[in-house]
Amino acid sequence: MKHSYSFPILLTSLLFVTIALSALNTQVPLWLVREEFSLGQIGLVGSSYFTGNLVGTIMANWFISRFNARFTYTYSCIIFAIATIGLSFSMDFYSWAIWRFFIGIACAVTWVVIESCILVTGTVRTRGKMLAVYLTTYYLGTVLGQALLQYFPQEVLYFGLVIAVLMGLAILFILLTHYKLPKKKKSSFNIMPMIMYKPSRVGLIGCAIAGMLIGSLYSLMPAYYSHLGYSDNQVANWMVLLILSGVIAQMPANWCADRFGRRIVLLVESVFMMIACGLLIFNVYGVLAIILLGATIYTIYPISMAWACSCVRKQEIVSMNQAMLLTNTLGSLVAPAVIAFIMDTLSNTYLFISFAIISLYFVVLLLLKK
Repeated sequence: MKHSYSFPILLTSLLFVTIALSALNTQVPLWLVREEFSLGQIGLVGSSYFTGNLVGTIMANWFISRFNARFTYTYSCIIFAIATIGLSFSMDFYSWAIWRFFIGIACAVTWVVIESCILVTGTVRTRGKMLAVYLTTYYLGTVLGQALLQYFPQEVLYFGLVIAVLMGLAILFILLTHYKLPKKKKSSFNIMPMIMYKPSRVGLIGCAIAGMLIGSLYSLMPAYYSHLGYSDNQVANWMVLLILSGVIAQMPANWCADRFGRRIVLLVESVFMMIACGLLIFNVYGVLAIILLGATIYTIYPISMAWACSCVRKQEIVSMNQAMLLTNTLGSLVAPAVIAFIMDTLSNTYLFISFAIISLYFVVLLLLKK
């Protein structure tokens, strides 16, 4: 019964964290473009954030075992707020990479806490629906962050103070929940058995591909539209359309995955993603392409998560969750830097050419899957 009312409280806390993260993820590339950073440097700052995600994912289990779930989440929110305010100390590449690294650690730990609470308390029948509601809330918060971005102060210090207020609200709500996660006796680094577990391999690859695509979108899409001459508000509007498409697609996509099978749904989504990338490459039907791109990219992760978790026992779910976040983070870490370098060397349209190649690989993998 405690968990029944803790779930909406947990999602409310997540909403505040996601609004803050969404606004910050779009604003950071815009600040860097304004300061005349190269696309390569912008991509590396984005990769430093995802490097922090990687470290936070690996260490999260240790933090949870030492401080418990709620206090681990609280300390992560405090680190997020301090690091965001720290961005105002200097506008140089190395300091911004360091602060974004700490923000990445904080975000990854909060995600491990939230997803583990959901996966541990859910059942095989309810877990997919709970993940869909969780990710719908996450993407709704992302949309709100983009929509509210025009009302945030543009100066870095005052922007950071608004983020600190949102983190304070997130902490207030998480302390009202009653979640307790099982403590593992083994080292928090012992997640290799989950990564090597063959039945869940395609699910983990799907998590990695989702990380590559979403990480590149957050790091490079604002810069892409900014280089095309769009204003900050117009960039935010395109991001809202992209993410809102993912929000609306969450429940239908997960229902179809339960009804027709996860492999079939992921295969269809990958094909639609290639179509969307083709439209964007040739600059036709831009609105339709962005809707298709958002509806497919943002639904790959929850379906892949449900696939991977369906293959393990309940006591292994926290470790599997770490493995999924680890592979997702590795994709988010590598892709923005590589794609940014390609865009800097060749042209901006290679953002979508890269997405099409990644989608094609996933299609081939799913077709070969028995």
